[in-house]
Amino acid sequence: MYRNSYRVLGVAGVFGLALWLSGCGGGGGGGDNNLPGAAVQVSIRGAQWIGFQDGANGAWQTLAGAGDFNGAPRVTAADGRYSLAYVCGGAKPTVHVVHTTVSEAPQLNAVCGGSSTPSTITVNGTVQGLEGGQALIAIGESTAVSVAGTYTISSMPAGTYDVVAVRLASGTPNRVWLQRGRTFTTSTTYDINFNQTDGSLVRVFDVSSGTLTIAGIDTGANENITAQVSLQSAVRSSIIGLGVATQDGAVIRYPMIPNTVLSAGESFRVRLISDAGRGIEEVVASLPSSQNYTLPAPFSNPSFSVNSTGAIVVDVVGFDYSESPVRGYLLDLSGDGQPARYQILISRSWLGSANRYSTPVLSNLSGWNASWTLQRGQPLNAALRVLVVPNTVPTDTLWLALQGGNPPAGFQLRYATRNASLNP
Repeated sequence: MYRNSYRVLGVAGVFGLALWLSGCGGGGGGGDNNLPGAAVQVSIRGAQWIGFQDGANGAWQTLAGAGDFNGAPRVTAADGRYSLAYVCGGAKPTVHVVHTTVSEAPQLNAVCGGSSTPSTITVNGTVQGLEGGQALIAIGESTAVSVAGTYTISSMPAGTYDVVAVRLASGTPNRVWLQRGRTFTTSTTYDINFNQTDGSLVRVFDVSSGTLTIAGIDTGANENITAQVSLQSAVRSSIIGLGVATQDGAVIRYPMIPNTVLSAGESFRVRLISDAGRGIEEVVASLPSSQNYTLPAPFSNPSFSVNSTGAIVVDVVGFDYSESPVRGYLLDLSGDGQPARYQILISRSWLGSANRYSTPVLSNLSGWNASWTLQRGQPLNAALRVLVVPNTVPTDTLWLALQGGNPPAGFQLRYATRNASLNP
């Protein structure tokens, strides 16, 4: 997902925001619990600007400028609808807008990742014990494949990761090398030995192989699917299975890590990511010997338009989708020549029976910086993603997953995307 402006406990980027984590601190304040209406608990750290809208058609107001905000703005709209906007800085700032309801999200917590770009390093080393096979090596979500007994991972953000190496014979996993919580601050040599003895700091163990089968790939459209299986904790995630599927019924293999090796709170995240904008995400407490997935249907209804004068407003018409239950939509507006990126979450309850949505105009509010405003004369890429969540998941958990965070076991998401190129 998106990883440029938000950090989820160290995850870089926007769909890198640790959104809706409980207990976020911060200064500032707003709202009065003695006023009529429902109080929404809002805690945002590191934003450049924060705005709020009471109801679907109420006037937007500025809650805070740069810094932290911790307050309780009131929602007086009878239907409980409200909107929150905040700007995360960076080389290209991201304007986040969340349209939701009090019943779905009585609190919203967010942490922007800051304006600095994380330093990158190179990690390389030798791999012993391949026994004629190869190894998939993952330091977080940075990966390398070793065939000849060496590997290099370059341009990796410095940080703390779980390191996983999976040995494969003819594509089938048979042994895993695992070290949790290893910190990399500078470029370094890091060697891996599948023959070393299993220990307390580094776990080395044999595994069985599980299979992931993908159906519904549109081979006529040359659709490619990237399949990722990751070991995740609340704060870290490392790839343990990786492959690209290009035909119906394609199979990806992954190591089945024994429950005796897992630490408390660890789970497994499966991601199927189509280059045509379709995908599936699921988090499970343990990996079965086989998993079967069918890709969601295409999202073909939406159409996009943009006004010709004044502040740029993008209109989207057509939200119907063949699968259910639809929990919401994610609208992404970006462009190489645009000074900022917009990421807008529209919950299904907030949208109601409407079949049309128009982006808000925020540029006339106090504290707004002109560099966050979309510009005319520059191409604008629009992408609307429908979000189907088969099980009951709080809105904050959904937003956390969209922003690159690690949702808990039981989380499921199916999505499809409609893209358009606009010329404002």
